[in-house]
Amino acid sequence: MSSVRVVAGAGVDPGAACCRCRAVGCHWDRLAGRAVCPDCQEGLVRGEGDPLIEKAEPRDCAVCGRRGTVRFLTFPLHEPEPVEIDLCPHHLRELLGRRLTARAFRRLRRRLNLAGFAVEQVFLLHEAFYSEAGEALRPVRHPS
Repeated sequence: MSSVRVVAGAGVDPGAACCRCRAVGCHWDRLAGRAVCPDCQEGLVRGEGDPLIEKAEPRDCAVCGRRGTVRFLTFPLHEPEPVEIDLCPHHLRELLGRRLTARAFRRLRRRLNLAGFAVEQVFLLHEAFYSEAGEALRPVRHPS
């Protein structure tokens, strides 16, 4: 199974409420199958609220190939089906914090391209957050 894949017909409810704040109204990303809104994702990165504790699955990370991942599911812009990405805990934190290294960004872009997606279609990889070269432009700031 590929570490970046389309999830066709998997019964993903695009209108599910955020599992943390119960917000509704958008196609929230999923972390290990649970809907999490962007504000709560940012809160996770900042260490606000309860930590995300999930059992790692025996899959390889889409970025580094390390075994032991958490599924990240997102709804790419203008696509009917979501895409799921297996990420190790380190790269999941880096993705949510919008602070992937340029090398990690380029590798993820390549993997998404092979699956038929552009990084611009994925909110956390959008050009507002990363330059064309993969430089993080607006990382989430950690509390001082």
